[in-house]
Order: sequence, then structure tokens, then C-alpha cells
Amino acid sequence: MMLKRGIVAVFAMLIIVACETKKEGGAVNISGTVENPKANGIITLAKLSGGNREVVDTITLDDKNSFIVSVETKSPEFYQINFYNTQLATLAVHDEDLNVVADGSDREGKMEITGSEDVEYMATIQKMLKEQNEEIQKINSDFINARDAKDEERMKNIQDDFLLMQEKKKEQIKQKIETMLPSIAVIQGMNFFNPNEDFEFMNSVAQRLHEAHPESEIVKFYKEQMDNLATTAVGAEAPDFAMPTPEGDTVSLKDFRGGYVLVDFWAAWCKPCRQENPNIVAAYQKYKDEGFEILGVSLDRKREDWLQAIETDKLEWTQISELKYWQTPIVQQYNISGIPFSLLIDPDGKIVAKNLRGEQLHEKLAEIYGQPEEG
Repeated sequence: MMLKRGIVAVFAMLIIVACETKKEGGAVNISGTVENPKANGIITLAKLSGGNREVVDTITLDDKNSFIVSVETKSPEFYQINFYNTQLATLAVHDEDLNVVADGSDREGKMEITGSEDVEYMATIQKMLKEQNEEIQKINSDFINARDAKDEERMKNIQDDFLLMQEKKKEQIKQKIETMLPSIAVIQGMNFFNPNEDFEFMNSVAQRLHEAHPESEIVKFYKEQMDNLATTAVGAEAPDFAMPTPEGDTVSLKDFRGGYVLVDFWAAWCKPCRQENPNIVAAYQKYKDEGFEILGVSLDRKREDWLQAIETDKLEWTQISELKYWQTPIVQQYNISGIPFSLLIDPDGKIVAKNLRGEQLHEKLAEIYGQPEEG
């Protein structure tokens, strides 16, 4: 598992449900009823844009525990109603009036939103998310049981089955999302995908949303996210960078042009990185005579820890670091959210693969170089 530095999902706040319409601009009425209102506390309406949440109104209930609030729209945007810091309802507001029925007193209580076809879209996405989570929980349980029994064959079979299940599920979700476009409801469906593996599809969704809703702030934000990721997507030319070696020499990525190089982002304090190092050492020893190179980029803070880890793990290849931890500029340049993280770069400087670990690394290198002769 990858160590993370607090990854923020592109739209982590979009967690309940969304609705959208197909007309362009106007005033939308959001009405609703709270079945179990609290005597104390407030209900707020906020706009979600660019990862920010801006409160735009406070909602007051009438004597029937109902409310109505009006929102001016020119393009579809996400809004969120916060019921007493207990329940959240996320709405994609455009032109059709919406109605919300909430419990108000229970985080998992009743929440019904009606008013557009996107209610069905979001229900479908939520159902798929729930099913996927249940499948993952079962697979995790089976894997733990196999691990406790020291059944390595069973563990590998479970991992293989999981990968096949994930790929099948992704294809099903892609097909569903295609039928929902250009609804901005599909943005929540992007939580199924990994930019390192599914960038082409995610970027395609961003482009089509932007074509349909060029003025939407939430769509602009999503497209900006994809545009940033495009600089380090598979097929892109890897941005150059330079850092000092332990000896004080400056080494740049361009110095490795002409051959395949694995750029390995790691740190002495990163346990998963240290666990992967023997596999990388084995790959290096197997293919270094074929021209395979590795450039280790450390996110360490302490020089002594960095150097000790290099010696302990027998990392013979070039190592560089600015010893700035997550403040290392390359973290943002390469959109690194967790380590270990690696890129395989071809002789022309283009990224051909990401996060090759375990057998995947050996399989890719065998595809490139062939199996080296023994002896």
C-alpha cells in the first residue's frame, strides 16, 4: 500500500447526491422538509467551487418544518445543504426546481432529493460505489484469512481475482458514464478511477463537460485538474528536473536520455518503499547490463537517514535529493500524492508506465529487453 500525504479527492465534498438540468440559466427554487429538526443549530446553503465551500445563505424552517430558497444560475454548479452539521445534501443546481426531504437528526437518516433525471444518475453511481466497497471488503477479508494461514498461492489468486474484478467494474462504469454525459453528475463517478491508470478516459470526460458547460466553475476546476495531470500522463514527455547527489554533484533527468530509466520516488522513512526496494534491486541487477538505469529521488528530511537507507538497502544506482520532504518542488511538478511512486521513461524522455511494482516491473522490463541469459 502507498503512503499518502493526505490525498484530497478532486471533489471529496460531493458525497450525497446531485441533480442537474438541461436549460441554460435562471432562478432555481430549492424547497424541502426536515422531518426531525433540531431545536438548536442552523441549516446552511453553500456553493462548492474549486475545492472550496462558500456559505451563501442560511435556511429557516417554517411552522411545518419546511423551507424554500432561491438560487440564480447561469450554468450547472454544485451546492450543498448542511443540516445542523449532521446531514449533508449535495445538489447540482441548474434550472429545474429541486425538493429535499431530510431526517435532520441522523447522519445516515432519510435523504430524498427529487427534481431532475440526475437523481437517477447519482443513485446509480452511489449503488455502484456501495457494491464495489462491499466487494473490496470481502476480498480483503479473504486475503487476510489466506495470509494468516500462510497460503501464498491463495493470496496470489485473490490478488489476481481482485485485479480482474477492478478492470471489469471500470469498464461497466465507463459505459454508464458515457450514457450520463454531459451531466455534471458524472464528476462523482470519477472517484472510481485512478489518474495514473485511467487518465485518458478521465481527461476525455473533462473535455466533454467543458464543451457542454464552459462557464461552469466546477467543470472548469475539474478540467484544470486534468490539464495539470496531463503533464505527467503516460505518453507525455517527462518534465526535466535536477537535484544534488550525496556527493554534491547535480544530476538532471535529461542526463539519462538514450536509454530506459526508472525514476523512483522514495524515502528512508517510507516503509512500503523500503519493502519494495529488494524488488527494484533485483530488477536492476537483472537488466543493468542491458542498459537499464534507475534514478532514485528521495523525499527525506535527514541526510544521515537517507544515506543509511541507501547503504542498508544496497541501492547502487544514482540517488538525488533536496532533503525537503513534501516541500520538494518536484512533488507538485509531478503531482505526487504518495510514495512509493515511479515512472518508467523511454530513451526519448516519454513516460511509458507508472507505478510498476513487484512482478509488473519485471514483466515490463522483460517486454523491453527480453529475458537476459543466465550465467
